[in-house]
Amino acid sequence: MCIHVIEVDVQSEIAVWDPDEVVITVQRGTHPHLLITELRALLAIDLGAPTTATGALACFCGEPVTIPGERAAVWAA
Repeated sequence: MCIHVIEVDVQSEIAVWDPDEVVITVQRGTHPHLLITELRALLAIDLGAPTTATGALACFCGEPVTIPGERAAVWAA
């Protein structure tokens, strides 16, 4: 089961893992570079997801993790 990333308007941390929903909620409006850093740490350190040579975000199953909305465009640039 792959991890999904969704944006929320209010939460206390930049990225929060919800194991019941298999989702990472991210705080809307977070600077893209900070968001990527937080997601990478959460995926690799807390969830044991593999790291990639290209720096792309990956699920613990190895599939790519996509970032919602406009964040995806910034990450791809």
